[in-house]
Amino acid sequence: MSNTEHEIVITGINGFVGEHLARQLKNTGHTVHGVGREQKPKETVAHLLDKYTQCDLMDRKATRSLSVHNTSAIIHLAGLASVADSFKFPDRYKKDNSTMTDNLLSSAKEQGFTGRTVVISTGAIYDPNQSMPLKEDALKTQGSPYSAGKIAAEETAKTYKGKGLDIVIARPFNHIGPGQASGFLVSDLYDQILGTKDSRNSVISVGNINTRRDFTDVRDIVKAYGLLADAPSLQYDTYNISSGNSYSGKDILDQLSKEMRIAVTAEIDPARVRPTDAPEIVGDSTRIREELHWSPSISLEQTISDFVTWKRDSVS
Repeated sequence: MSNTEHEIVITGINGFVGEHLARQLKNTGHTVHGVGREQKPKETVAHLLDKYTQCDLMDRKATRSLSVHNTSAIIHLAGLASVADSFKFPDRYKKDNSTMTDNLLSSAKEQGFTGRTVVISTGAIYDPNQSMPLKEDALKTQGSPYSAGKIAAEETAKTYKGKGLDIVIARPFNHIGPGQASGFLVSDLYDQILGTKDSRNSVISVGNINTRRDFTDVRDIVKAYGLLADAPSLQYDTYNISSGNSYSGKDILDQLSKEMRIAVTAEIDPARVRPTDAPEIVGDSTRIREELHWSPSISLEQTISDFVTWKRDSVS
């Protein structure tokens, strides 16, 4: 095979998931073409790339010049990813993810791209007020501007699938692991715990840490993306990616505290509590488990340990 038959384009390469996906694809023999808005790839990902293209997917003209026609697959990670920030910038979150998807798929269609595109959506689009675990045909809801934007992006992808492109939608649930920046549960709790280290005050402020969510290590999730991109054929057009287990915020806090060897006391801050938070959300990933033999292999304890090690190493 030529290099182009092994090449996979990753949009959003400079994000949290991009680096892990690039490493996974490189380790499985692929040529990796990273795409990002930044002028250069970040240092930790640059050595994993065979090619890098600067491209703002919000710019339709620029996206049309992004060469994809000879690649075997596109994994579309790029997008706005914070539920919390989506309430601060609702218009952007509702529109931008769909616009990026439209620009990318329009360019691919114009170039005669015949490979597969894996469009990354989210398990956050499901209505939490229904029976668990959540399957791919479960009811959806626009519970946040983030989920509304992801639903719109999925509809855009389905339009292009109807035009003949080979497209599959991946819906990952909460993913965590080394490299995750502030603005997400594990990293935010870590920063708070660390802030008590040299203080007499060991109290940290939290929201409702009794709610339970389905967490999967990012390194397991990117393996699923690779399988979806490489499969000769797929039985479905949508796949959940989830552990099938739920963990509370307290579970995460306790494990972090143990790994960091810093004892803290959690105090509920009413301002951090979302009254609409569902008590538990769990995904059903039977489809991808049975068809592609994917299953998560990294325990929560190992994920937290690796995250803490990464944080320590990043500041040393």
